[in-house]
Amino acid sequence: MGLIEILKESELFKGLKEEELTQVAQLGTLNKYSSGDSIFAEGSTGKEFYIVASGSVAINKNIAGGRKRNLSNLIQGDILGELSLFDSQPRSADAEVIEDAEVVVFSNDEFRQLLKSNLVIAFIIQTRLIRTLCKRLRNTDELLKEGVIWGFKIDT
Repeated sequence: MGLIEILKESELFKGLKEEELTQVAQLGTLNKYSSGDSIFAEGSTGKEFYIVASGSVAINKNIAGGRKRNLSNLIQGDILGELSLFDSQPRSADAEVIEDAEVVVFSNDEFRQLLKSNLVIAFIIQTRLIRTLCKRLRNTDELLKEGVIWGFKIDT
């Protein structure tokens, strides 16, 4: 499967025309990872974001006592590392491959240049990103509520 076909499977790129998908695809690189591989670690600097082309990736958060809490498992078409597009803060979680995966990697700098040069692409992608971030924020709210119900101490 080519990069354009992979991008068509991602919610992030729904609504883009073929020529717009071609522009986006030119920026991506397809990388292969084996089960257990780390794509990125919590606290590392984010200079790229990713789209899962195949396989699955766990997003885990380090919590008290050296334990990890699974926040989500991502599959084909899902985006990860997208917060790095918006800020220069360290990664907020780990991304670890659960099942052998192919992942499209995008450089944040190159992707931002595309968004600046094509306002139609920028509008569609940023709207989709906002939807994704809202969904994840709602999931985080539920995890926080779960923690409060179970009486976990939440440090601020």
